[in-house]
This record gives sequence, C-alpha cells and structure tokens, in this order.
Amino acid sequence: MRSLAILGLCAMFAAVAYAGPGGDNRICDPCINIDGAISPTPAYQTIAGTTSGQPNSEYSYSFCTTQGGAYRFTFCEGGGSATFDTGLSVQGPDVCGSYIVCNDDFCGLQSQVDFYAPMAATYIIVVDGFSTGAGSYVLAYRGPEAPSPNDEASWGEIKALYR
Repeated sequence: MRSLAILGLCAMFAAVAYAGPGGDNRICDPCINIDGAISPTPAYQTIAGTTSGQPNSEYSYSFCTTQGGAYRFTFCEGGGSATFDTGLSVQGPDVCGSYIVCNDDFCGLQSQVDFYAPMAATYIIVVDGFSTGAGSYVLAYRGPEAPSPNDEASWGEIKALYR
C-alpha cells in the first residue's frame, strides 16, 4: 500500500503551473522535451551533457521529490561546471511550463538554483544558455533521497499504523 501511495505521488499530474520568484527570466524558457531522469541524494552527484545541437539549445531532466525537500542544482560547486553562460530553471510538476525558480549568473556566468518542493511530485530541471549560449556542462545536484516506488514498509512501520 505504501509503495502504491509513493508511486502515485511521483506519477501525479497537476493541472496547475507554479510561478514564483527566482531570478532572471530572460533565459527561463519552457522546456520543449524531457531528455533524461536524475535521482538526487544527500551527497552531490554529477551528470555531464551538452546543449549544443539540442532543440532550443537546452537539456531537461525529470526528478522525483519528497514534500518539503531541499534540492540544489549547480554549476558553481560540487563538481559542476560549464563552458558557456548558463541558465537553470525548475519547472513542473510533471510537465514543462512556467518556471518555479530560475537563475542566471549566480557565480560569474554560471547558474545555481535551490528548490524547496511544495509537494511530492516529478519536476523538471532545465539546463539552458543565456541568449544563444550553448556548450558542454557538468551539472551537480543533491537533495533528500526520494522514496523508491518499490520501497516496502517494514514490520515495525506496519505495526505502528495499528497502535
């Protein structure tokens, strides 16, 4: 039952797009497709890619969140870097649309966004370039681990439900 509830939260589609504060919207275009998926953990992870030759010169990743979880996506620390003037935005949940948080030029010409998930859902992080900027990047990211849809409840957790 717990597995189904968690899976439902991560697969939920919301009809509403969130808009919020967060930076320079000149580079925060809606993503046009989702290219991959990432799974944040408390320790920094990195993923390398390129926006060169991509539609709209951007690359997008989906990620599943826990409600209230704090997530960081960066080219400024944790092994992140880029060869061009970057922009980052978090969009969703579940669909590309209005950005929730966006940043351009957090550390020099590189970007960083901190995102606090208002609900457990699937969001999209968009790697973009300022103006026509495109190139290679290593995106560093971290956050609380999202529960696995296959996470089985322990016997102790089941008993606690009936106390």
